[in-house]
Amino acid sequence: MKKLVVFLAVLFVVSLFAVQVNYGIFSDITTTNIWNLLGSGSSSWNFVVQLWKYPSLLGMNKEGQLIPSAAADIPKIVKEGNMYTVTVKLRKDMRWSNGAPFTADDVVFTYTTVKGMEIPGGNWGGAYEPEKVEKIDTWTVKFYFKEKKTMTIYYDTLMTAIVCSNYWKPIVDKAKKQKDPVKWLLSQEVIDPGITALNLGKIEKGAFVQVVKQISNDKYWSYGEKNLYYKNGGFSIVNPKTGFKWSTTDPKPAGDVALEVVNGPFVDTIVYKVYGNKQVAIQALIAGDIDYIYNPVGLTAGEAEQLKGQKDIKIVSNPQLGFRYLAFNMRKFPMNVKEFRQALAALIDRDFICNQVLQGRAIPLATPVPPANTFWYNSAVKTIGEGLSMGERYQLAINLLKKAGFKWDVEPVIDPKDTKNPVKTQGKGLKGPDGKPVPTLTLLSPGMDYDPMRAQTAMYIEQWAKNIGMPINLKLTDFNEISTKAFDDVDFDMYILGWGVGRVPTYFKSFWHSGEMAPDGFNTPGYKNPEFDALVEEFEYADDFNQARKAIFEAQKILADDLPYIILFTNPMIEAYRTSIKFPFDNMLDGIQGYYGFPEGVKKAQ
Repeated sequence: MKKLVVFLAVLFVVSLFAVQVNYGIFSDITTTNIWNLLGSGSSSWNFVVQLWKYPSLLGMNKEGQLIPSAAADIPKIVKEGNMYTVTVKLRKDMRWSNGAPFTADDVVFTYTTVKGMEIPGGNWGGAYEPEKVEKIDTWTVKFYFKEKKTMTIYYDTLMTAIVCSNYWKPIVDKAKKQKDPVKWLLSQEVIDPGITALNLGKIEKGAFVQVVKQISNDKYWSYGEKNLYYKNGGFSIVNPKTGFKWSTTDPKPAGDVALEVVNGPFVDTIVYKVYGNKQVAIQALIAGDIDYIYNPVGLTAGEAEQLKGQKDIKIVSNPQLGFRYLAFNMRKFPMNVKEFRQALAALIDRDFICNQVLQGRAIPLATPVPPANTFWYNSAVKTIGEGLSMGERYQLAINLLKKAGFKWDVEPVIDPKDTKNPVKTQGKGLKGPDGKPVPTLTLLSPGMDYDPMRAQTAMYIEQWAKNIGMPINLKLTDFNEISTKAFDDVDFDMYILGWGVGRVPTYFKSFWHSGEMAPDGFNTPGYKNPEFDALVEEFEYADDFNQARKAIFEAQKILADDLPYIILFTNPMIEAYRTSIKFPFDNMLDGIQGYYGFPEGVKKAQ
């Protein structure tokens, strides 16, 4: 009896000192399966609670420098006969949460499974690049490539998520015996090991997702590892526990350290509470029910104003990498007619939307590279109709449609000089070049609760289009419905969504290359342009950043003319958290959300 009392007392003490933080999210997770997570199950909400637990060979630090992650160093690309090879030395100190060491077996298994089973999904694209991946020894892996796609190799292939082979191998072996191996594998909902001390715990649909510490700090290989940012631009990784060290060579770390980031975890539990809309989450933040609101699009200026001055709440604003866009299904008429896409683009007055409708909370954008990403951003790219009045925009759109052979039963009449009411006769009965009526087209957009910026923009687009007889009906709907129709079913006319993207624009291939068609890839429009493909490939093969930059600058021009997407706007990443917690840093490109809220870096404030 005495032993039981002591045991219960120990449990009470442990629970008493357990540290928990609470984050707010706006949607349930839809999968815990990594193969699906990086395929059609790709979403910010799935990523935030679990993607961070998987290692990759290389990564990038907060300053955008290429650094090793599971690799021990940054490998070189070497010409061997008719192949290009990359030999990667692995860190020897990393362990999975189930106790297994991270080895070459995990790397080889991941890449060969993706390629051998033809796992669908744009986020697995890098795993398809190598012709072969072989184990040299326990801590060495060798990749073989037919072509020297420098940017793709470093920023896509070697940044692919890696899974724990001793957990997944029996499941994959069983999948291979099924009638539809891939479908069966993707349907398995499991909680697999991560390389982190934290992993998924209890999941209550519509309520919360729990992440819990599964490895004590004294046994966790990464606990106490330091990232050191030097004032001279140098960077170092130092693990006092295991002895691992790595530093940049250009520049070499010297002088004072500007920032020291120490890995935890410093909490025992993170609870991601699911809220129906942002207002409920904001009230929960004010009340102290949550410590941080995770949102891939940030807060609006109005929402930030609502939180301004609230006790114990800090608001931070950072430049954003992401953008909102309208996508066309170019497999269908009339979205397959460039002038139709250009006509709709000409109607969209981004300056009016951003400065008047959204009251300065958004920044007009003509290209999928946001201005904050200065090296890759082509400031010379302009939108169709830029600088025109609304009446002139209407007239330009009408002229573009006429150029392609469209006609109306009642042709719209515009007075470009009338700045208040330029539409004198609304267009009706739009017909295609073949004389057949253009069918009613559906524009899908998230609703006001999810993202008022997209919803309000969509409302104006619908009205502008109808004013000249373009039969577009807006449907405000659930994010998951849009995602399913666009990426899985590929059954839509037009939709408005947003992307969070990386600093290096390897996403140009994922979103618009003809080899990346949805549902297997992320090219939802079905865009095919050999000239664009060639530029993406030139970017991939570039030996240096300046050559790659030139190709991406040209690719931005083509996209602005062809318009598989109409790029709408970006906005500052405004976020809020309670001073009850501390992040390692909160001043960085793309904000705290870009680090998924630092699950192993967040601390409870003293």
